[in-house]
Amino acid sequence: MTTASESAGSRVAQGLRDRLRTGALAPGTVLSQAEIAAEYGVSRIPVRDALHILSTEGLVDLGVSGAVVTGLSIAELQELYELREAVEPVVTAIAVPNVGRAETRQMATILDRMEAEGISPAEWLEANATFHALIYTRANRPRMVELTEQLRRLTDRYVYLHLEVIGDVEHLREEHRQILAAVRGGDPRLVAELTRLHLATSHEFILRYLLRTATDGAVPATGVAG
Repeated sequence: MTTASESAGSRVAQGLRDRLRTGALAPGTVLSQAEIAAEYGVSRIPVRDALHILSTEGLVDLGVSGAVVTGLSIAELQELYELREAVEPVVTAIAVPNVGRAETRQMATILDRMEAEGISPAEWLEANATFHALIYTRANRPRMVELTEQLRRLTDRYVYLHLEVIGDVEHLREEHRQILAAVRGGDPRLVAELTRLHLATSHEFILRYLLRTATDGAVPATGVAG
């Protein structure tokens, strides 16, 4: 049974997570428990719970001086995408036979929204997560689904960088359409391969950018530390 404190802690964690992934809370920011508690209208106990959740996700570091937003790094980027490429195509392939017409209709509607003018990067990230979840959550593999979603949350900050700073996102639209077509065709192997390529392409775009900014000594607009 979920307690009120746990519920409040989850709410605060989600609010902070949304701001972390969009760079609104930049790497290196010290998070004040008192300020967060006042902002969300809760006591410090849910705030401590929320920061602990974010710490386990690798989004903040907890030290004697408080919680600090972690930076983005090439090493983390590579590890996260290596893990995603190992897990997500597999669980997606397992799920394909269980994805029905209702799910593919929802996926098509989501893609239309993602391709619409004026959609914000934060809205796009939410839609993107829902699009892929409509496939892999049908796998009946709870541990694999949980791991996939955890890895997705951790890479959201990098994907946001791709959307907001790097740009050049036309490949994402085409890759999503190809995945949807393969799901409709009921081809698990093709869906798995397209998912792997989808991840690998984004990884490459973001990696090239981080390598370039690290070489140039530049600091991206979102405060990324190479």
